Amino acid sequence: MKKYYIIALVAMAAILILLISNIKGRYDGYVQEVSEAIDKAYGYAELIERQIRGRIPNPDSGRPVISYDVETTPKQWVDSMLSLPKVKNGNYVIYAVDGREAKAKGIAKSDSEVSALYWHDRYIDLGFFINLPILDSIFSSHMNMDVPHRYILSDKEKQVIDSCGDFSFKQANYQRNYQIGLKGRQFLQMEALISFKKFAKKEVFPLLMSFMLMLLALGCVLMQLTVIRKKEQALMQREAATGGIIHDLKGPVTTAISIMESLKDTEKDGVMKDIESHNAIMLKHVQHEIETLGNTIREERMHIIVNRKPTDIALLAETVKQEVDMVYQAKQHIISIDNQLPQDLKPEVDADKVERILRNLVENAVKYADAGVEVQIRLALQNNVPVVMVQDNGWGIAPKHIKKIFKPYYRIEQPVGRHRNGHGMGLTNSMHLVRAHGGKMWVQSELGKGSTFSFSLPQT
Repeated sequence: MKKYYIIALVAMAAILILLISNIKGRYDGYVQEVSEAIDKAYGYAELIERQIRGRIPNPDSGRPVISYDVETTPKQWVDSMLSLPKVKNGNYVIYAVDGREAKAKGIAKSDSEVSALYWHDRYIDLGFFINLPILDSIFSSHMNMDVPHRYILSDKEKQVIDSCGDFSFKQANYQRNYQIGLKGRQFLQMEALISFKKFAKKEVFPLLMSFMLMLLALGCVLMQLTVIRKKEQALMQREAATGGIIHDLKGPVTTAISIMESLKDTEKDGVMKDIESHNAIMLKHVQHEIETLGNTIREERMHIIVNRKPTDIALLAETVKQEVDMVYQAKQHIISIDNQLPQDLKPEVDADKVERILRNLVENAVKYADAGVEVQIRLALQNNVPVVMVQDNGWGIAPKHIKKIFKPYYRIEQPVGRHRNGHGMGLTNSMHLVRAHGGKMWVQSELGKGSTFSFSLPQT
């Protein structure tokens, strides 16, 4: 259940991050929009304020001709002069201004900006500094929104000459620095506060909808978590009940096996002895199925105890062969044993559990094949580790199923005529028993040609 809480927390965190990212993106767009409006309003205010200063009587007023090419010819200068509007007395006052340096330094981008900077220098020379109250008044009237802002005019030594505006806010998120004039004698710093509160007020409906969607998503996650928790509790109750039933079944079956073994040993009639042997094997088969079911439903919580003892693996293989032959005597098949282990080698394993693994693999090989299937149990050493292989020439397994067949309750859908009863627990249980021995289980298969299931039994 713990993993479901972790998944839910991750989902909630992801939803919250997405909401914050959405709000941040919208706010960044709002800041960009307001910044562009401020830039536009300042440009207009600077133009009007400069024109107002230009109305102050100045006998030396005129119009600059911007020189941007060192190779400008006299004819080009004359053409530029003739293109200027005439003053009332028919005279021109022309100033040659080199705007290349200003453009190279990024102070101005166009000839009109160079011209504006030139006039700032002219007005500063005449003692007419930029009028901040007028600039602020024009800026405020041109802005279509209320944005706290301030101006700070300073010289090249960063000494404040004048200031104007709102100084109630400490940190600004909008700042522009303007050079007043080409000579760099004065600088104007403009700061503004683009408030998040005003953004929230403007975007209240989209933000409210985003918040509602977040709550809805979180509610869905919590609801699913509640459903999972209830199903988990129901599953645990079902598991406990099933475990109790399995425990109740194991006792009578074990007793029945003991009785059948005793009757077989004391029976003198050959026919009755075969019948009792057959019944004992069938009861062992039932016992094996009960153990498999119990181990599978408890696989996440159980700790498999391995009772290691020196064991003759070949003898276990022979026992399994006889039992499977007895169970599937109605189906034509051949089971052979290829023992390549040293005769004196008796690996220390849990004989009962290895027998159950082997029985499951051999029984599957016979079950999932047509009549006449050939099954070989091969015992060998690989890198000094005992390995058991069960090879058959049955139906085989498609590649897409190879990685899934060891999952609990996974079954391969067979075509019509090949359906076999099963619950998808045998291979899962066998894999857990192999891992309990510290070994590995793997399969090699080709559809239509058969399969080879192998497992290793490392020695401690």
